[in-house]
Amino acid sequence: MNTVLEQQVDALSRLALTIRTGLAQAELAVPPINELLAELAEMGVCNFEYEGPAVYCRPAGRSSDYDDSFIIYSAALTLPGGIGAALWSSSEYSERAEHFYSEPIDLRSRFVAFDQCPGPVKALVVSHTGKLLDGLLRDVRLISGDGLTASQF
Repeated sequence: MNTVLEQQVDALSRLALTIRTGLAQAELAVPPINELLAELAEMGVCNFEYEGPAVYCRPAGRSSDYDDSFIIYSAALTLPGGIGAALWSSSEYSERAEHFYSEPIDLRSRFVAFDQCPGPVKALVVSHTGKLLDGLLRDVRLISGDGLTASQF
């Protein structure tokens, strides 16, 4: 094989390994977390939204040869909803990045549940799950009966 083709085969191999490894980790870790998050939501811990970084970008159509628009998935946690992703068009995502500190975005309308996410999204969301959970655990506090002590987990 020529050098360019060998490099492309190597890149494909690394891509497949990254997705395969991340997907295996995600399928083990995220469903039990989502079960706990669903239980919390059923008990009234709800109306929380956290967004992580973009994890996957692909052409909106079958190829960027015919359409220059893209869709972007960012890691997300919503309650109710659990760990999953927020789905954006490239123009919406770009506009949001320019106005990051303006009105908060309702992620629930963009939320894709983990089990509905494409494999590459699942594979990459798992690495941001800890930070998303940190946000929730930072914001959920139980106050003791005397009103003085906050329990943080």
